[in-house]
Amino acid sequence: MKKLFFALIGLFLTTSTVSVAQIQNIDSMLDKVISLQKSGDNKALGDALGVLSKGLETEANETGGDFKAGLLNQVSGLNKMIPLASRGMVKAGPLQKIISTIKLMLGANRVGNLLNGGGSLMGKASLLKSGLGMMKGGSSILGDNANQFSSLIDGAMGNVNKLGGGGIAAKAAEKALPGQLGGILNMAKGIL
Repeated sequence: MKKLFFALIGLFLTTSTVSVAQIQNIDSMLDKVISLQKSGDNKALGDALGVLSKGLETEANETGGDFKAGLLNQVSGLNKMIPLASRGMVKAGPLQKIISTIKLMLGANRVGNLLNGGGSLMGKASLLKSGLGMMKGGSSILGDNANQFSSLIDGAMGNVNKLGGGGIAAKAAEKALPGQLGGILNMAKGIL
């Protein structure tokens, strides 16, 4: 399963120079910066924010997408936190807010790029799950809309799970997904 996931990411990135390692690094750094802030390791937090900022900027610039400008704006916010980190001045609330926003935008950008990339969604189930999961992980930033947004993601995730099963169910799910995913992305754009 892991090999399939990496193969699918490789296929997705054939038109981009963003590597699987860069994507994994970004994804893991999103949660790592939160734990570093909580632990009070200010030097490591500053370093991690720098790595995360650079990775996000690279992915946004190289893959484009509807959320590129928003992601680059969040990178700017991260960059402002880097000098504050060394002095222990990065507060949990603002950091959590920016990380949740990045998760939502990054997941939405990846899902949007998969949707707009053409071709069948059948071979993209793992990537769609990853993107939707990241969006759900950042949905707390939506406040009162978070529950509705999470419900929409859960509904789409149900169809994504059917993609791997083959047969009529998979074909029906593939037909339904563009509308579902488009609605989720439009809601994210409208709120953000």
